[in-house]
Amino acid sequence: MRNAILMLMRLGPSLAYAIASIFVLSMPLLESHPASPFAWWLYMTILPVMREPIYLLLAVPGIGIWSAMVLLMLASVFGVRVALQPQRHHRSGFIHAHIALIATGMAMGRAAVAQAGFSGIVLPQFQRGDWSFLPLSSSPLGIVLFLSVLPACICFHFSIIKRIRSAR
Repeated sequence: MRNAILMLMRLGPSLAYAIASIFVLSMPLLESHPASPFAWWLYMTILPVMREPIYLLLAVPGIGIWSAMVLLMLASVFGVRVALQPQRHHRSGFIHAHIALIATGMAMGRAAVAQAGFSGIVLPQFQRGDWSFLPLSSSPLGIVLFLSVLPACICFHFSIIKRIRSAR
């Protein structure tokens, strides 16, 4: 029972990466079907949570929508592997979980500011106009994602501390 609960806790970053890839997929879906209520619902539901991390990823030269989606899906699949075999992936699981935590934390900070305008968090050389309106002052999906990724980070901290203590 304990191992199953710990595995579910370690799956939090995979959920964050999977939702980010769904957000990236919602962009071409919205472009090809602009009158679809489902496309708008999907895009606007995930927008407050994944806007900043995805825009930072898309600002990297050479990363397009499809390559970003593939990268995020690979990160999600890798997270499942880390959750199933944590003893083999101490450091990479630690990094994987903390990147997801930083991304969701950054997104939650931006979702709390309901404004339309230029994105202020990105680096000046990557700054692009973002005129999307965020009607929520806090994102319930962002809170769920942050609270699902945080236990994974704590699990990896404990496993690394336990590994260091056993090496002595």
